[in-house]
Amino acid sequence: MTKVRSGTGSSKRTSAKKDVQSFPIVGIGGSAGSFRSLEKFFTHMSPDSGMAFVIIMHLDPDHKGHLASLVQNFTPMPVIEAEDGMPLEEDMVYIIPPNKDMGVHNRRLLLLNQSTAHKFRQQPIDYFLQSLAEDQWNKAVAIIFSGMGSDGETGVRMIKEKLGMAMVQDPATAQYDSMPLASIGTNHIDYVLSPEEMPIRLIQYLKHPVMTEDVTLSSRSEIKNKNTIDKILMLLRSQTGHDFSLYKKSTITRRIDRRIAFHQLPDYESYVTYLRENPQEINLLFNELLIGVTRFFRDEDAFISLKIKILNLLSLKNNDDPVRIWVAGCSTGEEAYSIAIILMECLEKMFDTRQPKLQIFATDLDAEAIEVARIGQYHDNIAAYVSPERLERFFIKREGCYIVKKELRELIVFAQHNLIKDAPFTRLDLLCCRNVMIYLTAELQKKLIPVFHYSLNPHGIVFMGPAETIGGFIDMFTVLDPKWKIFEKKENISSVGTLVDFPFQVSRLPVHVIRAEDSTNTLGKRTPEIAFNRILLENFTPASVLVNEKGDILYSNGKTGKFLELPTGESNVNIFKMAKDELRYVLGNIIHQAQTQKSLVQINDIKIKEDNQYRSVNLKACVLKEPDLQGLILIIFEDRGLIKKNTRKAKSDPDGQSTKVNELEKELVYTKQQLNSTIEQMETSMEELKSTNEELQSTNEELQSTNEESLTTKEEMQSLNEELMTINVQYQAKAEELSKINNDMKNLLDATEIGTIFLDNNMEILRFTPQVRQLFNLIPTDVGRPIMHIASNFELPSLKQEIQDVIEKLAVKEMEIKTDKDEWYTLRIIPYRTLDNFISGAVLTFTLITTYKQLKYKIKALQSYVANVVNSIGDAALQLDSDLNIISVNKKFLELFNVPETGVKNRSFLDFINFHLPSTNLEGLLQDCRATGKPVTTRFKLNDNTTRTFELSASPFVDEGVSEILLVMVIITD
Repeated sequence: MTKVRSGTGSSKRTSAKKDVQSFPIVGIGGSAGSFRSLEKFFTHMSPDSGMAFVIIMHLDPDHKGHLASLVQNFTPMPVIEAEDGMPLEEDMVYIIPPNKDMGVHNRRLLLLNQSTAHKFRQQPIDYFLQSLAEDQWNKAVAIIFSGMGSDGETGVRMIKEKLGMAMVQDPATAQYDSMPLASIGTNHIDYVLSPEEMPIRLIQYLKHPVMTEDVTLSSRSEIKNKNTIDKILMLLRSQTGHDFSLYKKSTITRRIDRRIAFHQLPDYESYVTYLRENPQEINLLFNELLIGVTRFFRDEDAFISLKIKILNLLSLKNNDDPVRIWVAGCSTGEEAYSIAIILMECLEKMFDTRQPKLQIFATDLDAEAIEVARIGQYHDNIAAYVSPERLERFFIKREGCYIVKKELRELIVFAQHNLIKDAPFTRLDLLCCRNVMIYLTAELQKKLIPVFHYSLNPHGIVFMGPAETIGGFIDMFTVLDPKWKIFEKKENISSVGTLVDFPFQVSRLPVHVIRAEDSTNTLGKRTPEIAFNRILLENFTPASVLVNEKGDILYSNGKTGKFLELPTGESNVNIFKMAKDELRYVLGNIIHQAQTQKSLVQINDIKIKEDNQYRSVNLKACVLKEPDLQGLILIIFEDRGLIKKNTRKAKSDPDGQSTKVNELEKELVYTKQQLNSTIEQMETSMEELKSTNEELQSTNEELQSTNEESLTTKEEMQSLNEELMTINVQYQAKAEELSKINNDMKNLLDATEIGTIFLDNNMEILRFTPQVRQLFNLIPTDVGRPIMHIASNFELPSLKQEIQDVIEKLAVKEMEIKTDKDEWYTLRIIPYRTLDNFISGAVLTFTLITTYKQLKYKIKALQSYVANVVNSIGDAALQLDSDLNIISVNKKFLELFNVPETGVKNRSFLDFINFHLPSTNLEGLLQDCRATGKPVTTRFKLNDNTTRTFELSASPFVDEGVSEILLVMVIITD
């Protein structure tokens, strides 16, 4: 049924609200090699196109989500990573997050955890495009870029079924063409273009007046009218032989709208002209109208319910009763194979030993789809819908595809069939007609439902689509499952016969009956003309039969029992099986002559034994040339009656004459026996030849299958090679990046002039810097050797234990070492930590400190010299640092205050002087000395048994920011 679009509301709606509801949504799918395609596409896409773009990529689950920032470099449109429940807005680009599936409902993006059906993840592009098709219908667009596998193929089918548009990257421009080729193989692609050509075509298509929802009624009436639709249907019927006048006009109109937008034509009249000038467009429109979307076990719950109903049905059947199924509108065969799988499982469960014969007829109007179904080869994405047990039981796995096993394939007869005008299959136990009736008018549905009832056996089942119904014929069927539209045939419906009106009924009647009915225009009405014709046929015309080229009897007239009889065993209406012995060879001969000469052929005086007498028969045969009967053969039996014996002549004949007659009769009998034997041998040879031919055909099919498998394997190897090339390119990029990092690290280590050795947990050398060769006798081949096996230029017996302690206890160790050349180094040992915070060895760094050690020695010598100088001063003297802490004192100072040297060093001078010289305030004075850099002198008295006057002189020493103060204390007595 036609969906009511949310954007086609009243004209009173505000334009803002209308825009929000009606802008197209473009689903873009890609995999390996599609990043370059995205760059070209968005570089050429207008930023104010009025569309929303959703990118579905095959991302690594551990992907950190940098795709949005990369795509942002190619377009001024905002590019964001989708969030759960986020509403879609026009002129925005949305990216699927890693490790998520995404769908659309009411123009909102919904994120789901990745589901793995039967240990096989449903492909994310297919999943999104299916939900997009269900949500947006003709406002949905699918674009498939470069990638491996077949993801997107099912989604494209769904988009096209819902009147959307599909574009695919030209495989010649794709780095990996598997995904584009899989989508192109559906025959449902509108455009095959390079990425830079897609934007302009996309905008032109979606902006065409027939595709916009805000076109006024007057504008639409200008674009199309009823007459143009009829003209298009007439052209379709004349070229394809199929009449679509009984299909829903809304469906046909929308399909035509898409073709008009595709060719950018102004109106329907222009499209009619285009069809007449381009006959190939009629075939494309025909395929557009026949779009059938199906997959294995579509609506899985429906098939679960159907399986239960089939088990109940089979419980009522005997082992000898055949099980007959008709799958009408089978498309590419997935549904037919799904039904066959369920039937085989049910039969294996119900019948342990002898199983009833299973006959499945699968038909469709589309010859190309039937051919795909016959081959029975499907992409590996069916693993998302078929359980692993069923895949192993009913399919053969090949790289990139699954092939239906022979035992399942042979159960199904695929044939092209027009549901509207061709005869239905009868005596059915199950009639599956899903998602077909929704495209037909209500009047045609009312005609087909009684036909379905007529075709079914008692308790037969009708399985329809979820959007279909049996209409007003509830008295004909019992509802078994109202949700999944499973119905059971009711019996004893008296009105069914009057309701059944096969569209093919007239064409099946004899020619003279057709004419009589056409003259009266009333079926079943008896007139003198009809009665007259009947009397002539039954009493005054010779017995005759109408057969095809195989000898099957299609129609008989008159009393043919004198010449034909039913064979024993299984019923067979073939004239060669039913003809009496004397006629079999003659019939084969006369039919062959009629087909060869294309004229009336006659053989006279054929004798047929009847009890103890013989009947004389003349045979005539001709090939019919009437349009409805072309190719059929009419055989006429002219009965000349029984041959009477002449008794008078027999009495007068001498014995020799009678003997001669007897011999001729015996010879004739022998000849007939020889002829019969020859015919039987010829028939046996023909059967053997047929069997051999069938075996050769089977072998040819197997060879073709093997060839196709080889081609598939070749393509898979090419695909694998391309994937390896991509991985190689990635590794080369990583190698270049790693080389650059190594160069940076080398220059960094060289610039620091620090020797470094990297060890593993076994203290084996991983790598080292050139500076280490000053301490160890290392060469490049020493990588992998234990560090203790390498001779060193310094003495450190505990080196092995120090390294082991660092690895085990994770403690950092630092020490100074001296080489044989009197050079000093600081050895620092630290644990080697990986990015995952695991300890994987140790790192030894050697920093040259020879200059530092020499300066340290000089400082010590200078300090010793200063101490001697200070000690030679006759007055008490001491040295302070910048914090006024005592660095050193001379002997005179120690004697003056009668304190040991250890009790003075590193003490605060102010604390010390305040303790020994109370009420002395020197802090301000010393701070001024340090601040101004000028020497100061002061005096003060101390009364302790004797009165003494002290004179303090302070002189600052400043060296590169480090200031010290030297105090000299002189005792001055009164």
